[in-house]
Amino acid sequence: MVVLSLIAAGSIGLFLVVFWRAGIMDVAREAIAIARGAAATVRAPDLDDLAREQAVQAAALRLLMLSSILILRSLLALAAAFVPILLCDWVGLAPMTATLGFMERWDVIAVATLAICAGYWVSLRLWPR
Repeated sequence: MVVLSLIAAGSIGLFLVVFWRAGIMDVAREAIAIARGAAATVRAPDLDDLAREQAVQAAALRLLMLSSILILRSLLALAAAFVPILLCDWVGLAPMTATLGFMERWDVIAVATLAICAGYWVSLRLWPR
């Protein structure tokens, strides 16, 4: 049980590090800003239909590119989370099925979620944005 807990913590920790270092939140914020800007452009009374259409199409292309970037970076973070699980399975420390079964338990999910939320809250207090 302790080994499974350590593997799960390593997997979740590696996921969070790669998620943060890949800049997924920054790309998501940019996508939200572009979507809001496009919505404001559609409602802009000073633009004619052609200008609105061109602005919305440019925003749509940018959003398509950003969504592709988000998907690829998210897949990278998920793949990184599997590295500790696969390594421990490969060296015989714990079978992958046992580790994944442990990580799927509701109590493990609840504790991990609370720990991540608490860590995020603490980070906001220590390093305000």
